[in-house]
Amino acid sequence: MNTATTYTGASSFWDKIAAKYAKKPVADPAAYEAKLSRVRALLRAEDRVLEIGCGTGSTALRLAPAVAEITATDISRGMIAIAEKKRVAASNANVTFRQAAADEQLDEAPFDVVTAFSLLHLVDDVPAVLDAVFKQTRPGGLFVSKTVCLGDAHAGVRLFVRALHFLGFAPRVTVLSKDYLREALVAAGFELLESRHFGKGRLNPFIIAQRPT
Repeated sequence: MNTATTYTGASSFWDKIAAKYAKKPVADPAAYEAKLSRVRALLRAEDRVLEIGCGTGSTALRLAPAVAEITATDISRGMIAIAEKKRVAASNANVTFRQAAADEQLDEAPFDVVTAFSLLHLVDDVPAVLDAVFKQTRPGGLFVSKTVCLGDAHAGVRLFVRALHFLGFAPRVTVLSKDYLREALVAAGFELLESRHFGKGRLNPFIIAQRPT
């Protein structure tokens, strides 16, 4: 098992806000449900899935009935603790939550599908994470991501986000553009199958990529 930490900032930030994060409502419920519906359409009952950056586990638990098993990881011990409580409360037996960095390669690999939602803009080394994802995806398997691309935002938005980080209210965000993200996926070895948006926001591309067979 290879272990590395690629999240911007220390995991202590996420541990600190875990309880508050768990109570925060989904910003755009309709877009979230549409995303879940699209992901479910990609999944098969026999699939083994890896979710990196799972947060407090809500998405993994929502997708669990559609697959054989899900391994869901997050750098934050606090987030994983809350996710595990949710799993127990739901009496869910096919989801395993584990503390791990985004580029950690798990012994359970390869997986049929790997997902990363609202994650890639929170890692220092995107190519390293994508390389780890590629290595853990079986040939013909899918990588599904949804990422904030502040590189395509107005300069004022980027300045505001940096200020929030400076004041301690937000993690440091790696500024990515949609074009860079697509190029990085191709450089990692993936083929791009689909890129779209859910909801009104246009800074969060939902991308489906495939490891060639």
